[in-house]
Amino acid sequence: MIERILRHVGRYDVQAVGSGADALQVAQSNQPDVVVLDISMADMDGITTLHELRAQGLRCPVIAYTARAERAPGEFVAQGFDAYVSKNGNLSNLLSTIRDVLPH
Repeated sequence: MIERILRHVGRYDVQAVGSGADALQVAQSNQPDVVVLDISMADMDGITTLHELRAQGLRCPVIAYTARAERAPGEFVAQGFDAYVSKNGNLSNLLSTIRDVLPH
């Protein structure tokens, strides 16, 4: 659903993947302008994926997109994310954050 909305509303070219390992592979071959990572993923969590992406040399903004309310938003930024967006069913916050972190 998010992929479809980003393509339509934001007119973004979106590459959706289902795991941290897939994100590493796709980011390495496609050099994205921004990455949106869920924190809870089956094979590796979003924080580990972020650290691996950075180790591969990825320098684009990375947004933590999660429903995990047990952490303060500042903790995600402290882990190296450029921004944090809570999954609350309202995608306008995600769209706004993507626009904010992309170079103008």
